[in-house]
Amino acid sequence: MKQIFGLLISIIFLTSCSENFDIKDPAEFNKQIEKRTDIAIAKELIEIYYNYPTNEGTPKLEIESKELGIGLIEVTLIHDGQEDDSQKATKIVMTAKLTGKKWTVHEIKTNRKCWDGRGHTEWGTEWCN
Repeated sequence: MKQIFGLLISIIFLTSCSENFDIKDPAEFNKQIEKRTDIAIAKELIEIYYNYPTNEGTPKLEIESKELGIGLIEVTLIHDGQEDDSQKATKIVMTAKLTGKKWTVHEIKTNRKCWDGRGHTEWGTEWCN
């Protein structure tokens, strides 16, 4: 009985702390980049996907990447301190593979944080108010 109780507590803890994401279909983005051979690193790939408008200044972006094995790279972009009245931050997590000089994106996940008083202040998928 103690083992079952401990297992239930572990499951609740792990699932309650897990981050929710909206899953985006990478097909359209893959079509956009399929002929491009100038994208050298995953950082450039996710910046192209994010496509921040140049007329809005230079965003404060935090970009990290890590190898997952079998040629897959996970790259995460966080744009914090957004100049938006409700949304504070955007996160994009992309899994991609470089074959030769061409990238193929396998998965794109996004979520957001809201400013205090405008919705959730932890990473989530709900829209901010």
